[in-house]
Amino acid sequence: MKSVRYIFSICVVVLVTGFFSMTVASAKEAGNTSKPAVCPGVDYQSDTCLCVPEKKCDNCKCSNCTGGPKCQCMTAIRQASGTITGSISIYKTKVKTKGSKSYKDVVVYLEKVGDNNFPVSIKKVRMDQKGLVFIPHVMSIQKGTNVEFLNTDNDRHNVYFVNDKSGKTKDLGTWKPGESRGHKFEKKHDDHHKIIKKTGKNGAPDTMIVLCKLHLEMAAYVVILDNPFFTMTSIDEKTQKAKYTIKNVPPGKYKLKIWHKKLKLKELEKEVVVEKGKKTKADLEITKSKYAKKKG
Repeated sequence: MKSVRYIFSICVVVLVTGFFSMTVASAKEAGNTSKPAVCPGVDYQSDTCLCVPEKKCDNCKCSNCTGGPKCQCMTAIRQASGTITGSISIYKTKVKTKGSKSYKDVVVYLEKVGDNNFPVSIKKVRMDQKGLVFIPHVMSIQKGTNVEFLNTDNDRHNVYFVNDKSGKTKDLGTWKPGESRGHKFEKKHDDHHKIIKKTGKNGAPDTMIVLCKLHLEMAAYVVILDNPFFTMTSIDEKTQKAKYTIKNVPPGKYKLKIWHKKLKLKELEKEVVVEKGKKTKADLEITKSKYAKKKG
């Protein structure tokens, strides 16, 4: 009788242990599929994986990265996301789109996606100095991005920044032709609320004006965004219009905004709803400040 009870007890333990193991395994599997895979090598807007092939990315929940658009990390994100697309037109004004300091560039971005905590792409980002001009004139990046400043000119160049909100400056120094310097752009959250209170620029991205102390006619802009869901487009000279697309956006409701060095979004911001596997169309109008909708 004792041996029967002993065998029964063992069977119960085995069954309970097996069930518990299956439950944990199922929970882990559910956890892996409930959220899209995130990989530091993902470039959301180019729709590719940039991590090294056959090397597992840190914090990546899928298998080894294969590189390119068929990477499992990229595929998982694409399947779980939607797209925002539309046109940008200019209201009651016209902008110059020719020349090294034109007004053609428009940055379209989502102000907040989740907690804005996304890995920074490992894609190399560069700003050159050539012909006494910064190239590109406007650059949009995610906070935490490292930018390499080149000098492919025949002259010595300097790079220093002025924060458009706070007025704070930073000098990277002066270097010879063929040399370069790197800088990591981080948003200082401790200072952010003080800057907003002082300037009233709530929700506007940090913008660094890039200058050269040796050539005062040189200027460029680095627009620092809180997440990777942004894109930059150019206004056409004849039509005074532009088209844009923001890819791989997680489903949800968002505030869509623009950055332009002269104009504002006519409605100041636009609410958009993104659904899984669908395209959301959002046409925008940009205009002078006096024609933009007033707050409140």
